[in-house]
Amino acid sequence: MHRLKRWLVILLLLLIFILSVGFSMWNTAPVALSFGVHEFAARPLSFWLIIAFCVGGLAGVTIGAGLFRDARLRHRIRILEKELEKRARFKASEID
Repeated sequence: MHRLKRWLVILLLLLIFILSVGFSMWNTAPVALSFGVHEFAARPLSFWLIIAFCVGGLAGVTIGAGLFRDARLRHRIRILEKELEKRARFKASEID
């Protein structure tokens, strides 16, 4: 079963690669990309789509790796440690 799964993944990746190469060869019309003030030079449509796919993949890997979640949790831990420290100082001054 594991071997079949591996072959299916390889075939799927090969199919995606072949379709991507074909798409790149057939979509060579230059397209200018504009973001309001900044305008990028005209490049083939396939170039812009490949860039968008790569940026989306990197964003997905970053989010999937939990980098943002871990940063939020570390921030929350720092806040709670400061609060605990304040409470400990308050209790110490209350005892005196």
